[in-house]
Amino acid sequence: MLPARLNELAVIFVSIVLQSLPFVLVGVFASALVQQHLSADLVARWLPRRRLPVVLASSVFGFVAPVCDCGVIPLARRLRAKGVPAYAATTFILAAPVVNPIVLISTALAFQGNWTIVGLRLGMTLTVSIAVGLAASALWPSASSLVPVGPPIHGGSDDGVTALSGIRGIASHATAEFFDVIFYIVLGALFTAVTQTLVPRTDLTRVGSHPMLSVATLMPVATLLSICSEADAFVARAFASTFTVGAILAFMTIGQIVDLRNGFLLVRTLGARPAALVGIVSYALVFILAVLVNLAARAL
Repeated sequence: MLPARLNELAVIFVSIVLQSLPFVLVGVFASALVQQHLSADLVARWLPRRRLPVVLASSVFGFVAPVCDCGVIPLARRLRAKGVPAYAATTFILAAPVVNPIVLISTALAFQGNWTIVGLRLGMTLTVSIAVGLAASALWPSASSLVPVGPPIHGGSDDGVTALSGIRGIASHATAEFFDVIFYIVLGALFTAVTQTLVPRTDLTRVGSHPMLSVATLMPVATLLSICSEADAFVARAFASTFTVGAILAFMTIGQIVDLRNGFLLVRTLGARPAALVGIVSYALVFILAVLVNLAARAL
């Protein structure tokens, strides 16, 4: 019995890691290209100046600048140094890890072409990021003007990697990001494999079928695991047979907004009070939206 379970654990673990690795590699190289070649001055000039348009533009900027959750905060700090409002940078930080083509494609493949899941993930992420951005602009109006907040941050990373040019610089940045995220991918895959094989199926189903308890269970798990956005859909997919669709969406949404890996960088970038706003409002909104999805799914 135990050897069979260990074999199942190994199969689940390896399959999650192998399925997610190609998208992680594509994601870190795309992020490296953006970090090296995207001009913060150009973005600052391109963004609208009015509050609502700049929040909306910041929420979808990930489509043209596909940075992963490792690179989004350093890029946001460079934008802040160029005078982009704090609330616009906040919106970008929350939305960009999901609102980019690589993550959306990986989500579609993880869920076997279920574009409804992709659309719901995208809609939930945009809703939360725009709401938090608008709340930040209302609570801290002094941060609304396009005034530089400090010297520019050179390079695209806070990990101490020396800024290099050309292919060597892209490879250096991508390698640093890859090794930064691979531990969390392995941890997430191992947690999922252990949960699926060693926790009794009846207990998982009892928790996972509840419209509210399932969401409340997976949200803190996502925060603790801190899996990168290119890989989290493959971990979430493993829970799809035992947890509600709302819980799966909440896992994929909150894990890219409030996670331990980027938590300290978020405080350094936005400040303690805005970072607290991000955490509290995001958790509340994601929970409400996920429960509504579950109730709607039950009504259908």
